[in-house]
Amino acid sequence: MASPARFSYFDGPFQVLYSALFDRATTQSAVLLTSPGTIVDLEKKGRSYLYWRVYDARGKRSDRYIGPKDAPDTAAQLVKVEGQIAEARYYADTSRTLRKQGYAAADNSTALTLAALFNAGVFRHGAMLVGTHAFGALLNALGVRLPANDYTGVIDVARPRPIKLATRPEGGILEILRASGLPFAEVPELDLRKPSTSFKVRGRPLKVDLLVPGDERYLSYAVPELGAHATGLPFFDYLLADAAQSLVLGRDHVIPVRTPTPARYCVHKLIVASLRASTSAPKADKELAQAAVLAAVLSEKFPANLADAVASLGPQARKRVRQSARRAAALLDAQHGPGRDFLRDLASR
Repeated sequence: MASPARFSYFDGPFQVLYSALFDRATTQSAVLLTSPGTIVDLEKKGRSYLYWRVYDARGKRSDRYIGPKDAPDTAAQLVKVEGQIAEARYYADTSRTLRKQGYAAADNSTALTLAALFNAGVFRHGAMLVGTHAFGALLNALGVRLPANDYTGVIDVARPRPIKLATRPEGGILEILRASGLPFAEVPELDLRKPSTSFKVRGRPLKVDLLVPGDERYLSYAVPELGAHATGLPFFDYLLADAAQSLVLGRDHVIPVRTPTPARYCVHKLIVASLRASTSAPKADKELAQAAVLAAVLSEKFPANLADAVASLGPQARKRVRQSARRAAALLDAQHGPGRDFLRDLASR
């Protein structure tokens, strides 16, 4: 049985800080794939040269040439680089402040991987982030703090429709992922005749799964614009029908992503819990806990959004929602009466 849902809200000033960060971060055209870095002055053969010193995903130092310190053209380039450093430090410092308060955040390798996907236009042109990292991003936007943030090492990228990239990368999704500076490789399926739908960093638990709408056969489908395949999931089209602009906080980065809306995410978790009930009780409990938290928050803040999400359910999805809703309701106490009533109503329909 899943533990009772426990959460609180962040203090007002931190919600205001997050909102300001959101407004600024979503205007980024690209995310820096290194640390913010510093300007260093190196002397060679009696002359001073300026470099932008940064560190990549694996901690490797790189000195990017700016120009001779005394050259007129260097001044303009220096101003440009200092502006990039200041912007990057703003994101790093603000993210650190929020993370110290308990805002959900990704580790550095995950953040850089998401940044590489963002820079390639994957989220901007059709893909969505789902799974645990999307849940954390949604909670942050709602101002919700959990006692602990339980993240997996998996990045779930959903493709509801073809991703309209300006140019297809020659190396496909692997080329995009490796732009993070991490050594991604395909994960072979147990049945070697089947195409891979996952990509993993060698020697680390970090993995990227590609997902598309499918059915309970969990077949793989071609994603030609990424030169890859994805696993088809049942009832996934319902989850991906509505998108929200979200942010993922990292150590040095803040990455704009698209996620499902909180209401669809909540209801879809009830569906998934029903699908997992006979195969993985711990995972089903996790889905129910996430659904309960979102039901409690949205019933208080945006009840109409929940009503719209329920109204969009098909007959088979409704049946699965009913199976899970009563169990999710049991995770909420009287303090969260509206959310508990919402779930109980779903169970009785």
